[in-house]
Amino acid sequence: MEELVEKAKSDNEAFTELILSVENDLYSIAKMRVKNEDRINDVLQDTMLSAYINLPKLKENKYFKTWIIKILINKCNKSFRSRKTISLDDKDVQKDIGTAHEIDKEPSFEELIDFLNKDEKTILTLYYYLGYSTKEISSILQKREGTITSKISRAKQKIKNKYKGDFE
Repeated sequence: MEELVEKAKSDNEAFTELILSVENDLYSIAKMRVKNEDRINDVLQDTMLSAYINLPKLKENKYFKTWIIKILINKCNKSFRSRKTISLDDKDVQKDIGTAHEIDKEPSFEELIDFLNKDEKTILTLYYYLGYSTKEISSILQKREGTITSKISRAKQKIKNKYKGDFE
């Protein structure tokens, strides 16, 4: 990937290939932080534009993925701060997991973590859904690795407490 990053600094086709290689991870993270599909697309587009403009400034090519995820998280946070109105699609509406269970449907990962705060959602998405290590998450979010481990543990306990008995 490092060679592709270097090539992408001066070649648009290589940049497109580079973005396609991280597209699924970026979408998954954005989806956990921003519920509305239009806003997800806006945040992804802003992230890609910012990455395109600033890629030549990236000093260590091996940190590209960490770097672009940081950009995405910052764009998601900015999206929350800058919006003036809230539509029904934008509200954080908790899903009724009990109803899903009653029809013998296992809840999705998104449904299980929907009630957690955005930091917990992001960390669990990076860790469980996308397979990042606590060390990688620590680097992406610029928090101590011990803090990441604690947040994972606390979030898991919150999920366990909320759904205790629902899946037994």
